[in-house]
Amino acid sequence: MSAPRRNGQLSSCEPCRKSKLRCDHSAPVCNRCVRRGRSDLCVYHPAPLTRPREGPRFKATKNDANGILVPARTLTWESVSGSPASSSSVSVLGSAQFPNPTKLPFSGTGFLGPTSYSGTFSDNELGPVDRSSLTQSTPIDPQQVARGAQVLFLLENLALYEEVIEKRFSISPGWVLGPPLMRELFKVLGNVYRNATQDSTNKYARLMDLSRVFFRNTLTPIETHSSMVLSDYFALAGPRWEMISLLFAFTGTSTYQVPPHSLGLEQTDDITSKEGLRQICSQASETCLQFCNHLGTLSDPLAWAMMQHTVFLSCMHGSSDHRTWQMLGEITTTVFALGLHQPVVDTKTPFFLTEIRKRTMVGAYAIDKELATFLGRPPRICWRYCNIQYPLDLNYDEIVAEPEVRDAALQRLDSTGWNIDGRLDKGARARGSLIASIDQENALEVSLSNQLDGLEERVQNSCKKSDELRRSLPLYIQWTEDKANPYVASLHLEFLYHEFLLLQTLFKRTGKGNDALITKASEIITIILHMVSMETRAGHVHPSIIWDLCYIGLPSAGVLCTELLRRSQPHPNLLPSATPFPRSDIIQKLSVFVAQLKTFVRQQEGDYEICIKGQQIISQALDRVLSPAPLVVADSMPASNGVEEDVDFMAFLENFDWEQEMRLTFGC
Repeated sequence: MSAPRRNGQLSSCEPCRKSKLRCDHSAPVCNRCVRRGRSDLCVYHPAPLTRPREGPRFKATKNDANGILVPARTLTWESVSGSPASSSSVSVLGSAQFPNPTKLPFSGTGFLGPTSYSGTFSDNELGPVDRSSLTQSTPIDPQQVARGAQVLFLLENLALYEEVIEKRFSISPGWVLGPPLMRELFKVLGNVYRNATQDSTNKYARLMDLSRVFFRNTLTPIETHSSMVLSDYFALAGPRWEMISLLFAFTGTSTYQVPPHSLGLEQTDDITSKEGLRQICSQASETCLQFCNHLGTLSDPLAWAMMQHTVFLSCMHGSSDHRTWQMLGEITTTVFALGLHQPVVDTKTPFFLTEIRKRTMVGAYAIDKELATFLGRPPRICWRYCNIQYPLDLNYDEIVAEPEVRDAALQRLDSTGWNIDGRLDKGARARGSLIASIDQENALEVSLSNQLDGLEERVQNSCKKSDELRRSLPLYIQWTEDKANPYVASLHLEFLYHEFLLLQTLFKRTGKGNDALITKASEIITIILHMVSMETRAGHVHPSIIWDLCYIGLPSAGVLCTELLRRSQPHPNLLPSATPFPRSDIIQKLSVFVAQLKTFVRQQEGDYEICIKGQQIISQALDRVLSPAPLVVADSMPASNGVEEDVDFMAFLENFDWEQEMRLTFGC
């Protein structure tokens, strides 16, 4: 039954109240609305006589600790007078609560492989559930509708979100979800929101109606055909909760990828503070994903939203945070259910969607490998069970272009899908990321194995495969010192780092291969310093270089630092080496590396504190090598007299886990 009003009488649903009909107060849908075929409009308003005279204002609360404004968890629909009698509040951006945990009849099955329960039946005899006939008759929880209306109210600031994302695209256009997709999404959502709210005296009621539309659309499968263009697809896919989640996750991620001074979020009113915007984006994106989970949604936009939300979580909380790892599991579940790991020829799928699916699968595979390496855990997506296809070497404008333009671009590809013009501004990042991720999985297979028998041979074979994969790249994407593109150098570093991990595994487990490990670490540091030098002379430093400084540079610098201190002090375990150790050169490179780390790593974002901890350790190790006097040890060092002697400090360095402690969260 409906909740009683202050006068003790039961509330009537909105259709009955407006039509002045007797309501039987049944919940979640009254019987009169069922008979009249208006179940989707049946909702019990918490304050039915509230009618704001003007558009609502988003109220923010002031954080007393730092003086900035952050979003209130309760959004208030308040009239100009601000009187208690003319306002109502609904808390919707906290954790979602869904009252019906039972299996929904419209929850689809998704991809079914050859060993599934339907393997012995034909596709027509036993297949996925058809949800289309159930969409209109499925009642929608009024509480969720109210929560959805509050999320949609955040689209009032759509222009701000678009500005932030465009600044991000000006730095890095992205290869999983490119500019044409996000721009089309902004266009569709802008029109939808404007048509729903303009000239309205009661924006709350309009957004409630719009929220119901979003729920119905999210319940409806997205029907495609081969001649469909991007605008046609987004006209269907835009007004859905997956897309709203994608919008906010992309906006939140962009605040970390755009230099702080160019964000334009220095204000302290409403959501125009950086931290306030991030909190809003995080809560809104997660709420929309919870809507989709409750509805049993399975769609391409859902995979996009989950992937972007994972990257957002890694920026906010770090790659070691359990929420990031947990969200990766959701991505894996979704891409497998969509069958992106085993694509089939589908005559109903337009060309652009086929290519986006390839990039989505590559993106999920790459994120899986990065997090698995970062945490030292088994990967969730294994190459041997997948048929991951290489995206074509096209840019996003060509992917979504008219057939004539697209066909002309396809003529400029070779037989393997690389462009023959040597251009790096197309699909090279997507294809290169897949090759690097395959190599990374090979390294993980050896590094995470418990088998010691034949380890040296397996490491050598994996290093050989890594070198072969790197050399299989087209010449224009293979790094040489004369190439100025930061992506080419960054991709080269990825392959070197995978070999570094293999050599480090061999050394830690068998004590062999230390000279090769030192050589590889020195090569990595040399290239990183060369990259930063070139970018600095050009007047800017690309975000990928900052990432390489921390993600790849710190572990390599840690190995060099440990070896430098070992060779600089008498140590009973120090064995003679056949490879000369360039002590002076290593000291110079580590000194420059520490300076660059302090210069380019941003404060108050990501794993800044952990990165500075690593920088301090390297600095103090250099001081011990260059200065004969005892040093005062910082708080990050072992306490008391544990590092008063050089030998003890070196033992501390040897036991310091540079991978787990130092590597920063990746960017995408």
